[in-house]
Formats: sequence, structure tokens, C-alpha cells
Amino acid sequence: MHTPRAVSTTLVTFAAACLASAFFAGCGNSIGATVTGQLTIDGKPAPAGVRIDFQPQVENASSSTGFTDARGEFEMMFNVNKKGVMPGESLVRIAVLPEVGPGGAPVVAKELQGLRIPDSVGRSSTLKKIVKPGRNRIDIAIETDAASGK
Repeated sequence: MHTPRAVSTTLVTFAAACLASAFFAGCGNSIGATVTGQLTIDGKPAPAGVRIDFQPQVENASSSTGFTDARGEFEMMFNVNKKGVMPGESLVRIAVLPEVGPGGAPVVAKELQGLRIPDSVGRSSTLKKIVKPGRNRIDIAIETDAASGK
């Protein structure tokens, strides 16, 4: 038969193990760190549908992806079920990608047509952000060549 003290100690140990497992497993539907923010382009909120990628700068790390809403707000997702980004330094890339339209032809959403993302934050990005464990608010402001007069 177990004494009340032994049962209490067992329950405390079990609860501590559960909490530690949840912490190291990414706590429910997020991993390591969560990232939300707003993307502005030429001082205005980005239109809905702009893609943002955070690529952690460690070997074999998977990137996280987010898409802007109509207010330029985004939330980074590790995959379709898990929010988050691996903590540490990430290379940030921004892109406008076509969707599959009728007959399989690529189609760019009307509000994204004509939007040109500079290579310095696009394909050849040099933009890096630090992601800390826990919740992060990372706003990103970019200027297009049109706004800078180039």
C-alpha cells in the first residue's frame, strides 16, 4: 500500500515530467517561438497574400512561412498544423507567388499584380531577424525601388 506522501511525490514528479515534455515538444500547436508581425511596403500595409519565409541559420533547420492578410499582418507557421519559428537568427525572404488558376495556369491575385519585391529582401535576401524563445512581434518595413526613386 502507498503512503499519502509517496502518492503525493509520485503525482508531483509526474506533473513535472508532463510540463517538461510539453515545453520541449513545442507546447501544443506551436514550436520553439511564435512570430507575428506586420509587413509594410513603402510605408503602407502590404496587401493580402504576400509570402514571408523565416529560414533559421542552423544546419538542417526547416523554414517557417506566413502570408499577409489585408492589414499586412502575418503569423509564421512551421507547417499547416504548428505555429512558430525555431529560435535564433533567421534569414527572411519576401515573395509574391502566383496561384494556380483555371486550367492550371499561374495567376497573380489582382491586389498583388505589379508589386515588385526588391531582391535584397526577396530571392537574394540579406535581411536577418533574431527570434527569441516565446512570443515575438517582428514588424518588417521594406521600400520598393519605385519609392526610393531608383
